[in-house]
Amino acid sequence: MDLKHLTTFLAVAETESFHRAANRLNITQAAVSSRIRALEEELDVELFLRGAGGTRLSEAGNYLRPLAEQMLANWQQIAGSIGRRFADRLALRIGCQLSIWDQLLVDLTVWAEQNLGKLPLTLNFDHESNAVDLVRRQVLDLTVTHEKAHGTKLVTVPLPPERMVLVADRPCRVSDADLPLFLNFRLGPQYDAATADLLGERPGHFFLSNATMGLAYLLRRGGMAFCPGRMVADALTNGRLFEVTGAEGFDLDRFAIYDPQGVAAELVEQVLPGLMDVALA
Repeated sequence: MDLKHLTTFLAVAETESFHRAANRLNITQAAVSSRIRALEEELDVELFLRGAGGTRLSEAGNYLRPLAEQMLANWQQIAGSIGRRFADRLALRIGCQLSIWDQLLVDLTVWAEQNLGKLPLTLNFDHESNAVDLVRRQVLDLTVTHEKAHGTKLVTVPLPPERMVLVADRPCRVSDADLPLFLNFRLGPQYDAATADLLGERPGHFFLSNATMGLAYLLRRGGMAFCPGRMVADALTNGRLFEVTGAEGFDLDRFAIYDPQGVAAELVEQVLPGLMDVALA
């Protein structure tokens, strides 16, 4: 169903003339006839009765008229609301797979404002969905994740890895029998393997899916956790946290993933240098 056909149908119904309808719509009379004929063929009915007395609606035309008016009114309402809602839609949609990189997205926004003239960004903090799949389905234009995009047409850009350090609320050694409660932030297979190698199957683990929330808990209630060094730098400096002696840190892989054929690929490539900069900071 072509909305132009409905608009033309209503114009003829209101003016009772193909000629006057053409003048109202600023098209030729032949175009009016063509649209009405196409609509009649699509509906398989005759919509107008033409005679010496002029053009009037058939029984089918009278049935269609209020429906057409309602359809056009509904469409105008939908189009208007979507236009208002998304008139200021932020152009570039960026997300991250792990909660430890939420701040990275904020830093990237600041970089874009300072270097690209306030390039508009939408930040997505959905850590439950698969980040690579969100790019593949064009929900996101760019994401930071701990895994490469295998077997896809997406581009994988290596970023500087995230250095993870084991910290605790009090001085201790990894060999101590009474280590604080370990807060496991569940940051993917690489993280799980590193923590299992170092700490084994410690009982009483407290699992958290949000590292920012977990760090806040650690600072208030105590415990120990593997955290990005940049996230705990201030707490280590001011003595609120301590690196666990004898615990080796590890590097957590980071990759930027985007679709080079996506509608926002040009914008993505503008912000990739900034993403590299803030990842190095």
